[in-house]
Amino acid sequence: MNPPIDISAVTLKTDRLRLRPWLPTDLDDLYAYASVDGVGQMAGWTPHKNIEESEAILDLFIAGKHVFALEYQGNVIGSLGIEEYSEEHHPELANLRGREIGYVLSKEYWGRGLMPEAVNAVIQYLFETVKLDFILVGHFEWNKQSARVIEKCGFKYIKSRPYETRYGTIETAEESILYRSHFMAGFSYDSDTELVQEIYRRHDENSRLNSSRAASVEFLTTVRYIERYLKPGARILDIGAGAGEYSLYFSRKGYAVSALELADSNIEAFRRKLTAEDTVELVQGNALDLSRYEDDSFDIVLLLGPLYHLHSEADRIRCIAQAKRVCKPDGKLFFAFIANDMVILTMFQEHPDYFINGDYDKETFRCNDFPFVFHTVDACRSLLRQSDVHVLHEVASDGVSELLKDKINAMEEDSFAQYLRYHYYACEKAEHLGASNHLLFVAEKVGTTKRGNEQS
Repeated sequence: MNPPIDISAVTLKTDRLRLRPWLPTDLDDLYAYASVDGVGQMAGWTPHKNIEESEAILDLFIAGKHVFALEYQGNVIGSLGIEEYSEEHHPELANLRGREIGYVLSKEYWGRGLMPEAVNAVIQYLFETVKLDFILVGHFEWNKQSARVIEKCGFKYIKSRPYETRYGTIETAEESILYRSHFMAGFSYDSDTELVQEIYRRHDENSRLNSSRAASVEFLTTVRYIERYLKPGARILDIGAGAGEYSLYFSRKGYAVSALELADSNIEAFRRKLTAEDTVELVQGNALDLSRYEDDSFDIVLLLGPLYHLHSEADRIRCIAQAKRVCKPDGKLFFAFIANDMVILTMFQEHPDYFINGDYDKETFRCNDFPFVFHTVDACRSLLRQSDVHVLHEVASDGVSELLKDKINAMEEDSFAQYLRYHYYACEKAEHLGASNHLLFVAEKVGTTKRGNEQS
């Protein structure tokens, strides 16, 4: 028997949804969709006849701690459960860790692509955090809508079998499976550009920096350093802007921001956030080609993502050279890296056998650069020296926040504020620099007057 999965303290965010534990106050929302004819039948149960029936189901959801509420624009519009699978029907999976998922969505929201969004978030959580080996999912033979969701999310059909519904009929259930090994290794690409597109189809960049207090530490730290060098009227170029977290933050503070992003999914997420008042100039493009921008045209140039994805050192140097070209002589450049050494510890936190089976060189402790590229502190310094920039700050931008995320997320507001003060105090100390999942280097072109160590 697999150990239980308790999601009572888990919240997952996608571009449009929050997947969270059910609350007693969700009763009206549950009844609103569960009482509609045609909804429950998709999952094998009849419409709820009264609110008392919904209340009994809600009590089971809360007590069981294994069903997410799907929240959209403040209302719960469906559920996604993580269930034990039938070992009787799948004896071939007996030695693997797995679960079966099932889902229901309000009829009002069918056809909007919301369920694939929710399922992909749960897949990522179950494979990357819980470390399951496989996920099963089933649908009735006639339920073509669910079949499309399952196919979009990468599941593969394995077999059909009879299934008795809760209202006594026998239906043909078609079962599909997704293995963790296929999910993690199933990237198909011929270039870094194709790999980036595939990564962000699977990974939700939109919530990476804002999903929790621990997740926000990197963002808050990076903003703090950028603001040290901002002047009224400054122009900012955000290269590899992701889903727009930094671009929109500074644009809404009145700065002129140009944003360039490669991944289609990030562009879509960014555009959904834009309002009529936003003035960000957003374009799709590659960090290796900034020819659309003039020389010496930006006061602040952010390179907070592209160096995660460039596997060739020549491409990394070219990317930095492009950023330097468009930066004003007295402007500042911000480079982000994923830190090799701390990744091993954070992976160990989630994966108890990582030191034996982890994807790194067991002699040198060098992580495999797939799908992301990892840098030691010394490798960052070497790359920036070759690129002829003068480093002003070396920063452990998120420090131990990922390693201590449960404790940080449980903090009260005053405690978190004091934790941030400690983090800011320690994040440039040499003895703390390597203890961070992400590194931030602040630099300027060689030959620029050195003012970088001034504190604000």
